Amino acid sequence: MATNSYFPSISADQIIWLTHYAAKLPINGPTCEITAPDITATLTEIQYYIWILQHWHPATQSDAKEATAYKYLVINDLGDTIIDYPKPTIFLAPPAAVKPGIQKRLFSQIVRIKASLNYNEAIGQDLGIIATPDNSIHLVPDFTLTVEMGIDHSIVRIDFNKYGHEGIWIESRRGAEEWSFLAIDTLKPYLDERPLAEGSLHETREYRMRWWDKSLPQGEWSAVQKVVLGE
Repeated sequence: MATNSYFPSISADQIIWLTHYAAKLPINGPTCEITAPDITATLTEIQYYIWILQHWHPATQSDAKEATAYKYLVINDLGDTIIDYPKPTIFLAPPAAVKPGIQKRLFSQIVRIKASLNYNEAIGQDLGIIATPDNSIHLVPDFTLTVEMGIDHSIVRIDFNKYGHEGIWIESRRGAEEWSFLAIDTLKPYLDERPLAEGSLHETREYRMRWWDKSLPQGEWSAVQKVVLGE
């Protein structure tokens, strides 16, 4: 099934798209009956979310990894030198926070723009809100793995695109283990929150996927991807 989403799923691409939309909205918004207060509010929200993507989220992930490493150092290291705990990142001039639901409000605004009698394809192209249909055939799922910090240990985030399928069937293996069923997921992302095996400080995890349709796993396996967890 063809997909028709103009909003990228990858954070780096979202920054590019949002920056472009923010630059073009003050030009095209008034033509399509978007008021000045609405434009100002949208630009404020976009600025905040771009800051989250570029600065806050990477910094807090880095802080969490340093905290985990320091925790293991304090309990396990045999050195005589006292090492003070790592200090969290301080943001000198963060933008003001906004209400949750930025994407929903943004998409509602785009619906209003397209419903305007003054809207045309040139405006849509200039704002970047005309999607290019994806008519390619996806025989297997494609996905990305990201290691993030959970409540008290590292977890694996799995992002995927269903391309019109009902969901995905995920299998995993750790180290020399055999492949085993992990989950059926219909909403991205999937979070593998399993802790490290008892007594392990790090481990390699591998993942593969198939489509899930009509209550059954379907098709061929995807390529295997792997990550290393732990310090």
